[in-house]
Amino acid sequence: MPNLAAKLLPRTWSPNQVVAHNLTRARLLRGWTQDQAAEALAPYLGSRLSLASFSAIERSIAGTRVKQFTADELVALSRAFDLPLGWWFTPPEDGAMHTPDHPRTGVDFDELVEVVLGTPDTLPAWTDALEQWAAGRARTGDARRGGAHHAEQIELRARALVRERFGDISSARDVLRRIADLLGELDEPAPTATVREDPPRRPTRRTRSTT
Repeated sequence: MPNLAAKLLPRTWSPNQVVAHNLTRARLLRGWTQDQAAEALAPYLGSRLSLASFSAIERSIAGTRVKQFTADELVALSRAFDLPLGWWFTPPEDGAMHTPDHPRTGVDFDELVEVVLGTPDTLPAWTDALEQWAAGRARTGDARRGGAHHAEQIELRARALVRERFGDISSARDVLRRIADLLGELDEPAPTATVREDPPRRPTRRTRSTT
């Protein structure tokens, strides 16, 4: 009797399968045939993939021979399709990520997104590294794009974190403004209670009684 529990498990994708899946998405995004995509990729790979090889890479998301992408190939893909490196690791809508520590059930794709984009805990180390790199280029006069470009990238990630925590940024701004107003009101000194003094009473004139 087949294991019914195993059938209920979500399909797991390795990171390489995610990249292969996104290769098809990128090609369709650019409106290219497989042959056109291979042609565009050739200068950055240093060689041209045959149509059969390119097709096999796209099909490897479901096959037993999954394409193992190298760092060089990922950079080539990003340059050829004019897409950021993290784009290739955008997870599919369904399933989980296959990892050696979770070979059967996989882990939630949220972990893949956090690996690519960073988290409030991991991002500061990358931010420091980027700032040091940008400062080094500025000292050597090789800051072609300058630090402003990287500051924009950091700001974009910060915006993404705000959306993750609060939703729409404009809504978050309104919430924070209301909180700031409330804190400002609480921070103001309480008005001192003043005791109203009644005006002094006039002494009453005693009248003599006549008997």
